[in-house]
Parts: sequence; structure tokens; C-alpha cells
Amino acid sequence: MEVLLLKKERLNGFIEKLQQDFEVIAPLKGDVIRFLPLKNPDDIFLGKNAYFPIKEYFFKKNEVLFQFNGTKIIVPELPSKKRAFFGLRRCDLNAIKHQDMVFMNDIHDPYYTAARKDSYLIGYHCNTAPSPYCFCGSLELADYFDLMVYDKKDDFLVEIGSSKGKGMAKKYASLFSKTSKKISEEEKKIPGSDRLEKKDISLFYNNSDWKKGTDLCLSCGACTALCPTCYCFETHDEVKTSNINEGERKRNWSSCQLQEFTRVAGEHVYRKDREERFKHRIFHQLEYFKEKHKVPLCVGCGRCIEGCPTRIDFVDILNNMKVENG
Repeated sequence: MEVLLLKKERLNGFIEKLQQDFEVIAPLKGDVIRFLPLKNPDDIFLGKNAYFPIKEYFFKKNEVLFQFNGTKIIVPELPSKKRAFFGLRRCDLNAIKHQDMVFMNDIHDPYYTAARKDSYLIGYHCNTAPSPYCFCGSLELADYFDLMVYDKKDDFLVEIGSSKGKGMAKKYASLFSKTSKKISEEEKKIPGSDRLEKKDISLFYNNSDWKKGTDLCLSCGACTALCPTCYCFETHDEVKTSNINEGERKRNWSSCQLQEFTRVAGEHVYRKDREERFKHRIFHQLEYFKEKHKVPLCVGCGRCIEGCPTRIDFVDILNNMKVENG
């Protein structure tokens, strides 16, 4: 891939140029680090990964799919705002890739697709694992970006990863310099991120060690809310009490960790036991999705562990599991 050089003193100038053409979304530090619309380039915080993932900009937490009035269906106007997302780590870029597989390849979701269409992805490569819970290095993440920024002490190296990225590099060419440097595969490895030792967990479904996690689990759903790849949702029709012919259909995030997620007519719950729900999330992330798409759904960001109220480290639990007879 083509690589350009960006002097560190030119970074703010690059961001300012982006702001002329896009709404720029970047990690900002407040109560926690969040991806938010940027006003001042000096506010960008790259010292740690964002606590909340980027997915809400594409797969919205609450979204009106359509409104109805008697027999008339009113579909909301799909978004068309051009956005440049700056400071996305390799894990979050791959999380977008995996959600693209679901919402654009498996099904054509018009709402997700519209939000992704005019989005430009500019990554920021971690030189070291930004959290003790990271394990992205265990999952062989792919290159999936328009531009990727590598911090090389005195300068930034900027790798072009797509036609969109090439167009951006050409448009803002005055800020970049040509260089003969390349980014090696070794440089893309992130020290301290290779925590998950067991890549195939298919033999451990009935292992007694799952109890180490389920005994601490509150079934609160924090893990799925903070996960950049989880895509479970529910749809609900809401009508006005003043006129039951008027209302709207909404899509809301849901969680496989909640009993009601698998509740059906007759009050039967398919995954009633906490251990079944706990294991289902991890097997979907590391096994079930991989069986269909050849890659794990999980990207190893560690948010589910860091944000867990009881700090359940399922990676540590898996690493200590041994195959049990019978």
C-alpha cells in the first residue's frame, strides 16, 4: 500500500481541512473517552481507546424505521451527511468491517448502508496495547481503512487503504510528503495484545470453568452495549393513545444476556439459565460467526471486560480451561 509522510506539526492543519468538507468525529476526553463531533483539533485525545465504540453512528441505539398513519406508511429520510471518523483503532475498524458483513452483505439494511455510504475511516495505529484487557493481536485483524496514521515519534506515516483514502490524500496533497518508507507486517503487530491463547474454543462448551464467569455475571448487558460488533436488536410498534391509528416502528439495541431476548409466546425462554446466555455471547463472538464468515466477530478490544461491573475476564477463563473427559 502507498505510504505518505505527515509532519506532526501539520496534523491540526489536516484536521482543519477535513472539517471544511466533513463533519469530523474523533475521540474526545470528558467523563470517559467518547467519539463525538469535533470543534477544536486540539481536543482530540489519542492516549487511550474510546470507552464507547463507534457503532452507534451506523447501527443506531434507537432508530425509527417508519411511521404509520392509518394505512399510510411514512419512511424517514435516510441520512446523507458526509463524515470523517478520525482516530479509529484497528479493533474498531475491523468491528465496522464485521458489521458491514451483517448489515450490507448478509442483508441490505438501508439505514445502516446510508450511514456508511458517506463515511470516511481514518485509523490511528496503537504502538502498544492501550488497555490491559486488549487481545486484538490474537485475532489476526485485517487492514480495513481509508487512511491509517502511524505515530513514528517525529512524524506520522499515513498508509492509504482504499480509493476513498487515495482521493483524500490527493485532495490534501499539500499537507503530505512522499516517502520511500513502508509499513511492514511486523510494525502492524501491537505489543501486549496477544492475550487469548485458545483460538478454537469448540471443545469447551460444557467445561465446568464457565462457572467462574457466571457466578460473577449480573446479566446486566453492559458487555453487549459496549461491544463494537454486537448487533442484536428488537423492533417495537408504538402507537399514540390519542389516536391508535398513528404510531411508529422503532429498532432498539437488545442483548443476548437478557432473559427476555429469547422469550416467546407462552412465556417460554430459550436461554433461561445465566450460564447459557453467558456462553452464547462468547461462542457467537469466537465460533458461530467464524463458521459462517471465516473470521471471529470479536475484535479483541476488551471493552466488555473493562466495562463489566464485576470485571469478568473471559479471556483469562478460556486460557485456563482444559479439555474435560466425559
